[in-house]
Amino acid sequence: MTVLCFGEMLVRFAPDTDGTLGEADALRLHVAGAEANVAISLASLGTSARMATVLPDNALGARALQTLVAHGVRTDACLRRPGRMGLYFIEAPRAGREGGFFYDRGDTAFARAATEIGWLGALQGATWLHISGLTAALGDTPVAAMRGAVAAAREHGVAISFDCNFRPQLWADRIDDARALIREFAGAATLVFASNWDAQLILADDSADQASLLEIFPDARWIATTRRTDGPGSPRLGAVLASSSAITEIAPTAISPFVERIGAGDAFAAALLHALASGWDDAEALNFAHRACLRKHGLPGDFSPLSAADILSDEKARLPR
Repeated sequence: MTVLCFGEMLVRFAPDTDGTLGEADALRLHVAGAEANVAISLASLGTSARMATVLPDNALGARALQTLVAHGVRTDACLRRPGRMGLYFIEAPRAGREGGFFYDRGDTAFARAATEIGWLGALQGATWLHISGLTAALGDTPVAAMRGAVAAAREHGVAISFDCNFRPQLWADRIDDARALIREFAGAATLVFASNWDAQLILADDSADQASLLEIFPDARWIATTRRTDGPGSPRLGAVLASSSAITEIAPTAISPFVERIGAGDAFAAALLHALASGWDDAEALNFAHRACLRKHGLPGDFSPLSAADILSDEKARLPR
C-alpha cells in the first residue's frame, strides 16, 4: 500500500517559553502542514507514504524537504519553485488549551504553482490519495490542482481519503464557497474525516451528523471523527467511525499527558487510514486511531513519529494478524 498526500507544507513558529507571542524574545521552529503530518505518521507506522507539494527554493523549503526524508516519506512528487513558505504562529497551551494562533500563508510558492504537479507520475503505484479542505481554502490554483488530483485518482482506481479540516480563519467571509468545495471533495472520497460541525457546514443543517453524510455521499464507505470534551479536570477524547452497516464509538478518555493538541487529528487520520487500508475491522481500526491521537497529545511539534508498536506499548493490546 502506498498513500500519496497532497497539500501545502508550512513552518510553525512558537515562543520558546510558556508566554505569549507578544512577550516572546525567541521562537521555536517546527515543520508543519496537515497532509505532511499524515504522510510522516503513515511512514512511521510502516505504510509507504509519498508527499506531493510545492516548496520554495530557499532554506525553509529545504528544511521541510529534509524533514520528510528524515521520516521516510518519499519526495519525488515535491517540486521546488521560487516564492515564499507558508507560516503560522502559535502560543503555548495553558491548562490543556491552545493559545492564540494566526496564519501567514498568502501568495506562497504552493499557491502559485500547485497545478504544475504531474498527477500521472505522482499517483504511480499509489493505492490511496489523502487530501484536505485546507487546500481548498487557499485559492483557485490549489483548488484546480486538487481537482486534477481527484480526477486522476478516480480514473486510475486510487481510493480517496478526505479530511474536511474546516478552518474559519482561512475562509473568512467565504462560507458558501467553503460549503460547496468541502462538499465537492468529500463527495469523491471513500474515507471522510468529518465532525458534526463539518456535517452541519456541508448540509447547512444544525442537526446534521456523520450519519447524515453517509446518506448524501454514495462513494463514502466510512465517516470518522474524534470528539474532544473540555470540563473540570483533564480534557477527554472520544471517537466515532460510521459506515453504512454500523456506527462504532469509543467513549471519551482522559488526555494525559497533554502537551499540545496540534497534529493530533492528523495522527488520528493517519492511523485510521493505515488500519482500514490494511484490512482491520472497524472496531480495532478505530481503537488504534484513538490511541494514536491520545499519544500525539503528549508530544511537541506538529506530527507524530510513533510506530504502531509505540502506540500500543502501554496496553496489552496487540496488532491484528
